[in-house]
Amino acid sequence: MNIGLDIDNVITDFDKSILKYFLKEDKLKRNNGIINPKPSHINCGMFDWSEEEVKEFYNKNMEKIATELNIRKYARNVINQLLKDGHEIFLISHRSQPHYKNPQQTTLDWLKKKKINYTKLVLSKLPDKTAECLKYKIDILVDDRVDQCKLMKNRGINVFLMLTRYNKYAKKDLPYVKSWLELYKEISKCKS
Repeated sequence: MNIGLDIDNVITDFDKSILKYFLKEDKLKRNNGIINPKPSHINCGMFDWSEEEVKEFYNKNMEKIATELNIRKYARNVINQLLKDGHEIFLISHRSQPHYKNPQQTTLDWLKKKKINYTKLVLSKLPDKTAECLKYKIDILVDDRVDQCKLMKNRGINVFLMLTRYNKYAKKDLPYVKSWLELYKEISKCKS
């Protein structure tokens, strides 16, 4: 099967890492801290920042944050096992300018540093990954974004939502997993 994996919040601990940067930056801004502990996402009212301040933060920090991300527990092991099982692994991530000066190289360097094996890296210029999933005939997409999973599900692509602190209340009727070991079990049940 062709398996599409998002990078941020699927392979990486993106939200955990970025929260540290938001807290550090907040101290420099107004030092009000977290004003909403249960937002739909970190940049949706967790802090009292304007939309412009959030955009400026991402443009200034995203590339650096991406180089420091840690891998989620068992991600590398499961990806290697999926490849060994004969699956093709497509890393499909929305990483683009202006948040990244060189999204391709930043991502390739990180993948090499973290020893992540894959079939193909695909960087989507748009948050909607439909075109990429159709082009590469993705059978299963694993993403952390509820809207992305709904789009793919409506296109007939099997999806698994990787649960995060921000999407666990919005998962609705989507199939979801909490860990890479659980993901491997679910993928093993799927027929190509």
